[in-house]
Amino acid sequence: MINITLATQKDDDAIIDILKKFAQEQPFSKLKLEAERYNDHHVRKVLDGIRGQGIILLALKDSEIAGIFMAVKTPDIWVPNVRVMTELVWWVNPEHRRSSAGLRLLKEYTKIGEQLVKKGEISTFTMTLLENSPVTNLEKRGWNPVETNYVFGAI
Repeated sequence: MINITLATQKDDDAIIDILKKFAQEQPFSKLKLEAERYNDHHVRKVLDGIRGQGIILLALKDSEIAGIFMAVKTPDIWVPNVRVMTELVWWVNPEHRRSSAGLRLLKEYTKIGEQLVKKGEISTFTMTLLENSPVTNLEKRGWNPVETNYVFGAI
């Protein structure tokens, strides 16, 4: 059974290991090269900031981390009183990709996002899918596509 829980500071070592795996599979070659040289102090400060201004969710199978979801609340750059929660990382370890971990993380993010909208803490919440993501249709889960990102030149 997969359970979803909020990450705490004690999870940081495991989260950093997962972030290194994530970096190796995302499409930006520079990040792949630099992933093993993570600045531990900096990454831990960022994780603390995300916990304070967003969420870090863990999908646990027994006591093993099967996946992770991170999102942060930020003000709109043009209209700062409008706050948006933006997904930063949605990752399921390869050995758990045929489980319900990814879907459970997405459902929990959606539930939390809806609660924050209802409370007026954010105006909306967003998701980004990498080009090589196994997820192909968020529309059937209530999500609406609003933009496509492009990178110029070599990635």
